[in-house]
Amino acid sequence: MIGCGQWGQNYLRVFSEVENTELVAACDMRPQIRQRVMARYPAVRAVASVEELLGDERIQAVVVATEARTHFAIASAALRAGKHILCEKPLTTQVEEAIALAQLADDCKRTLMVGHIFRYNAGVNALRQAVRDPDFGDICYLCLVRTNLGPIRPDVNAAWDLAPHDVSIVLHLLDEMPLRVTAQGFSYLQPGREDVVFITLEMPGGVAAHLRVSWLDPRKVREVTVVGRQKMAVLDDVQSVEGLRIYDKGAKQEPAPYASYGEFQHVVRSGEVRIPPVRGDEPLREQVRHFAQAVLDGRRPLSDGWDGVRVVSIMDAIQRSLKAGGLPIEMAAENPRAAPHPHALIGRQKGT
Repeated sequence: MIGCGQWGQNYLRVFSEVENTELVAACDMRPQIRQRVMARYPAVRAVASVEELLGDERIQAVVVATEARTHFAIASAALRAGKHILCEKPLTTQVEEAIALAQLADDCKRTLMVGHIFRYNAGVNALRQAVRDPDFGDICYLCLVRTNLGPIRPDVNAAWDLAPHDVSIVLHLLDEMPLRVTAQGFSYLQPGREDVVFITLEMPGGVAAHLRVSWLDPRKVREVTVVGRQKMAVLDDVQSVEGLRIYDKGAKQEPAPYASYGEFQHVVRSGEVRIPPVRGDEPLREQVRHFAQAVLDGRRPLSDGWDGVRVVSIMDAIQRSLKAGGLPIEMAAENPRAAPHPHALIGRQKGT
């Protein structure tokens, strides 16, 4: 375990409990964190040096849960040392670095998995199944909200902290990359570092995905709304019970009665609300199990390195749109700065 902060502590707990894994070592530069790890996990060796762990041939896999700006250096060193990697999101903060890691993992024949935890969330997967049902109808738009009061990060803005989750959810639900990306943000707590960001992803087929992320908000909200032609769905991930609701609602045009040819009226239909049962283990536990099984079986994980590249490429477009004051960033099928790859769909600004 490399990086044993708040989220790293969750990884330590889960890896110490799940089958097919043995937690043997932890690395953190902070002495107080290492002392906490040793007190809770006496059998785990706690060190300050990443190099010391990477040189241990007994260690087959590592988790990277450090600050995003350090992911590339640590993960590339771990891959060259022959380790399988589960890297927290985002994979990197630079598209070129993400591509390099994904390619290096393929070249080294090692598993590289990104912690896009909502791909292993039972509610999100139940929502994915619901919106893919033909009875749901074509999707019109999605709205995703992820807000809370804190925690406020000093190293990245609210977009890089929170939006990778929702970007990965949109990709998981639609299996398509956006055509263009627009983002506007506002800084209230730290000059030049956005606390609240509004993002629009224009998807193929006229589908729109709107994301709102903020760490300056009075309520903790984790909500996904999907509006289809026939039905609508809302996933409230904060609710542990009955978090997913499918609404048999819709609106359409019909010929207006007693009107001249070509006149229509809008008809709103409202039917029953279905609450499907959603059963699943803790998403982090499911993610860790998936990683362990991918390493054991030698198969590509659901959120592999190239999936990480897709998310980073969208985040890069979001950041560039923020810097340009909301200028739309066109996404391309491939990035001219990198060799094409069947798993990689990269974005670039039109005219650059």
